[in-house]
Amino acid sequence: MLRRGLVLWLFGISLTTTTASLAATPNASAAAALEHLRRVMDRYHDRFIVYEDVSAAGNHFHSWAKIPDQNAAVTMAGDWTGSPHAGATAIRAEFQGANFGGFYLLNGILGTGDTSPHPNFGTEPNAGIDLTGATALTFWARGQNGGETIEVFMGGVGRDSVTGQPTSPHPDSTPVVKHTFVLTTQWTQYSLDLTGLNLGYVLGGFGWVASDTANPGGAVFFLDDIQYELSPAARTARLNQPRFLRSFETEPFQSQPPPVNDFDFVLRNVAFTYDNALALLAFLAEGSADGLRRARLIGDAFVYASQHDRTFNDSRLRDAYTGGDISLPPGWTPNGRIGTVPIPGFYVDATQTFNEIEQARMSTGNNAWGMIALLALHRATGEASYLTTALQIAQFVETFRQDTGTFQGFRGGLDQPESASPTPVAWASAEHNLDLYAAFSRLAQATGDSQWLAEAEHARLFLEAMWDSSIGCYRAGTLDPSARNELAGKLPADVQSWSVLAVPSVLTFHPAVLGCLQTNHVTTDQGFTGVDFNEDKDGVWFEGSAQLAVAYEAARQLSSAQALRSMLAQAQATPPFGDGFGSAAASRDGLTTGFDFFYFRRRHIGATAWNVFAQLVFNPFYAVPVHQGELFTLTPCRLMDTRTPQDGPALTSQIPRLVASLGKCGIPLSARSLVLNVTVDAATNGGHLTLYPGNQAAPATSTLNFQAGQARANNALLLLAPDEVGTLGLKAVLGGGGTVHVILDVSGYFE
Repeated sequence: MLRRGLVLWLFGISLTTTTASLAATPNASAAAALEHLRRVMDRYHDRFIVYEDVSAAGNHFHSWAKIPDQNAAVTMAGDWTGSPHAGATAIRAEFQGANFGGFYLLNGILGTGDTSPHPNFGTEPNAGIDLTGATALTFWARGQNGGETIEVFMGGVGRDSVTGQPTSPHPDSTPVVKHTFVLTTQWTQYSLDLTGLNLGYVLGGFGWVASDTANPGGAVFFLDDIQYELSPAARTARLNQPRFLRSFETEPFQSQPPPVNDFDFVLRNVAFTYDNALALLAFLAEGSADGLRRARLIGDAFVYASQHDRTFNDSRLRDAYTGGDISLPPGWTPNGRIGTVPIPGFYVDATQTFNEIEQARMSTGNNAWGMIALLALHRATGEASYLTTALQIAQFVETFRQDTGTFQGFRGGLDQPESASPTPVAWASAEHNLDLYAAFSRLAQATGDSQWLAEAEHARLFLEAMWDSSIGCYRAGTLDPSARNELAGKLPADVQSWSVLAVPSVLTFHPAVLGCLQTNHVTTDQGFTGVDFNEDKDGVWFEGSAQLAVAYEAARQLSSAQALRSMLAQAQATPPFGDGFGSAAASRDGLTTGFDFFYFRRRHIGATAWNVFAQLVFNPFYAVPVHQGELFTLTPCRLMDTRTPQDGPALTSQIPRLVASLGKCGIPLSARSLVLNVTVDAATNGGHLTLYPGNQAAPATSTLNFQAGQARANNALLLLAPDEVGTLGLKAVLGGGGTVHVILDVSGYFE
């Protein structure tokens, strides 16, 4: 636990101290959670996918055209669930034995009013995908009976199949590449070599044909995991593209019995704005160079999405997008707009229709979280586009300010935002308004414009109007400007926890607010004790439990915070609640909320990011450690001793040495600097020792001077390198050369 200490005078600075005794366990949990976020982020960008599962976020070449024409005796279904190679589905292809026929998976074109792309055989300009750097097209296949002979190819669209010469004005940049394969009944990976080809403009991503000569009576076969392998340079470039992370690691099913139903199919590619804001903030909390790079990629995706919507021009953010590529492919121009951000949904193969999801409402809370994330990134980088976009979003959100009625604040958003008559909702949310309080407060700091402080106060006053002293809780919000929502089953846990983190005055006005959760939300399920979303206590909401852990820290209920952190780490490591890395949203499927959504036992980037915040004691609303500016003291611990075999030998003059610190001696991942006692011993000559952040060059200053044979000690406050292990550097300079032993004892750290 952490215990509040007295005031320590160190180096002439008054510092508040705290004692830490349990630091090592949460570090491993946070590191594993961050690794989960990295894996989800890179899943669709370490290669270029043609087909993984039906409606998978990484799929490309969606226009499936029959060969030689629409009368070809062939069928193909992308939702086949009978023993796929991997995942939920495979493609079932059938040649029915008349002459020859097949399918070509094309990029196609999609125009205004289209709900699915049309085939393009080279007649339309600016409609090819740049696959420069692809080295091979690989795929898995098996035959139903074995012996099926199938020709597989890519490229060549708009070109003569024999000479390779263009026959259309805008053909593939490469002639056709093809090979004939004889299939077995076992899944086998096959490959087309693309080395040295011009792949800068690809219309045809994958195709197959079969003939009655090679397949008398026809052929049935299956395809799966079709993808382009990339060169190291192309892979690196793709991994550095802006993108959103899909929210859930769905299970490989199209449908399951209630309460899951078709969750794993319908939400397979969705990337919620809120979840991605949390992922961005978790990468900032990590404090590494790679974490900042990843945060910027998500931030760049938010900036892009706000400026490249298919309909809107006011920089608003939608509630959800698609994971994977940040823009639709060339040739797809809904409403005549190029490069718009994709919309999530699912494809029903039987009716050949794409169904969009999460577009019936636009929420002020999701826009607030986009602002919070972008403003944090602006503070970390100084990049103006993040501040500009946050400001534009704020100006949009201002349009939902309610200035009349008993309860004012900011309303919840719009219903049917893309319809001819979008409808502002009548209700307002306490959660949305406290989100906006934090977002507007940070915007006022960033811009120096006091207008945003007034907007923050307007949001705070709404939150305060939701306080119900009869139960010691904040209510969910309003039904309309005259009626507070006091309906049974609609008392949300997150409003209680978030109020403590977003609005500093809450604990002053309502010091027992977190007791609301203990009374109404704490429950035990599947061996885990945490909080439910609402008061029906039908399961543990892991995300909300992590939120409460951070709030407990802010409220100085430190043993309660530690208990939740330990529970979260246990759940993370225990299938099916976690896989050792990611965390499920809830302890059971169909956890109710009292509102129009449910939580499921699926690994969730929102829950995983909140676990990072819980373990690192980090407040995402302001992107700072909960205890920023405080000194945490540790039981004195030897970090390094060159007299021992594991840390030796002694330092040699002029030769720097780097030492990792995070995870040792109870030093958490959130540590940014260390309080050290530095001792030198057995110097062969006089000189000096310098300590410095391990990512920098040694400065021309001295931490400790010494004489030959002299043992000397001194205190030091040392900034760590902002990497994954908290590297510190040591460099000894001895007159005439020589060696010296160094002992480092750590007694505290700053976050």
